[in-house]
Amino acid sequence: MAPPWVLLDRKVDFVDGKVAVGAWNWKAAAAIGGSSGEQSQEEVAAAMEAHPLVADPPEVTCLSVLQEIPDQLQREKGGMISSTDKGLVVLYTGMYRPGNGAHNLAGCYLCLGLSAAILRHGHGGEGAYVLAELVTTFHPGLPDAELYQWSSSTSIANSGGEWMRTAVRLPLPPELCGPTYFFEIDMTFSFEGSHICWVDLLTGVLICDLFKPQGPEFSFIPLPQGCSLYTPDNIRLGMNTQEFRSMGCVCGAIKFVALIGYPEGSSNNEVVLKTWTLSPDLKEWKKGSTVLVGDLWESESFRQMELPRVRPMFPVLSMNEDDIIYVFLNDIKYVDTVDDFGQIIGRQLVLNGHYVLRLDLVQNKVLYFKRSTTNNLALLAPTLLASDFSAYLHGSKDRQREEEA
Repeated sequence: MAPPWVLLDRKVDFVDGKVAVGAWNWKAAAAIGGSSGEQSQEEVAAAMEAHPLVADPPEVTCLSVLQEIPDQLQREKGGMISSTDKGLVVLYTGMYRPGNGAHNLAGCYLCLGLSAAILRHGHGGEGAYVLAELVTTFHPGLPDAELYQWSSSTSIANSGGEWMRTAVRLPLPPELCGPTYFFEIDMTFSFEGSHICWVDLLTGVLICDLFKPQGPEFSFIPLPQGCSLYTPDNIRLGMNTQEFRSMGCVCGAIKFVALIGYPEGSSNNEVVLKTWTLSPDLKEWKKGSTVLVGDLWESESFRQMELPRVRPMFPVLSMNEDDIIYVFLNDIKYVDTVDDFGQIIGRQLVLNGHYVLRLDLVQNKVLYFKRSTTNNLALLAPTLLASDFSAYLHGSKDRQREEEA
């Protein structure tokens, strides 16, 4: 039985090969991803099928995509997942840019990040979904923006199968609209079957209710007090925000997790792992569990498992359990490199071990860990998101067999 949710690697490899019979069908991705070849997006979609390798957390789940297209057409190397919702996954591939299409790169759109969101809903019949992207322009720029929607149904949003563009004015604070700092989308996820959340992990979350009678309605919720990190000189430069923060939907509520003190350079044992939950009216944050990293190191479970006393990184919230998070530990060292004459010519980074921990924040306890001994430096910066697409794989395959029968 497939797990209810997984740690999904955002990176997707495209491989050449014959389309496998019974593979999980891949349609949503092609609707958003452009291609640098001459084939249409419909041709790309018809030539793609996804093969998920599903594993229970803390193991990582990966997707690969088979593409079978004529030799004269250029094949894509891979893509990057932007968001998922139930059995649907959307990714970027090729030279696609929001609003510009696959080939028009001379436009004036300013991308706010990997903003493509997918939302399964009941407004257009069984299996209906909407793709949404949020872009701005250089002039006049934020808070003015444009919302692009693509619907699988002809009964909502537009005629179906075409992008609908709507001019919107985002309710962002002036300090997030430039000229030195701009709201930037680090991650996106769906919520309550009608909302899309675009998250700037340094400032807050922009929430859009797509199905309001008067049209899409936006609201902006700042991060909990003391958590905003943007500065006029753009502290984001050179920073991977998901190293120390994340947000997502947990048991029907929006939750935020942060390693407080991490980006400020606090001593590793003084970094604090904190969580907050957004109220049902989406107006205020309620403090949740808190664990000091030094206390985690001293916990009985941490010591018994003989885990390295290094700083946790890349927190990910469990989707179906409150107070359970996953963090990564990278045990690294630097080794001198020498030439043929025994002279030291530099230092090489070596990964002794890469650990994924399942933590119970209330008990300050390591429930489980997984160790990788592979000296793969890509493990230092995992590109993961929590996704419930796995819970729908079995049903999707059953429906496909029924249709083929």
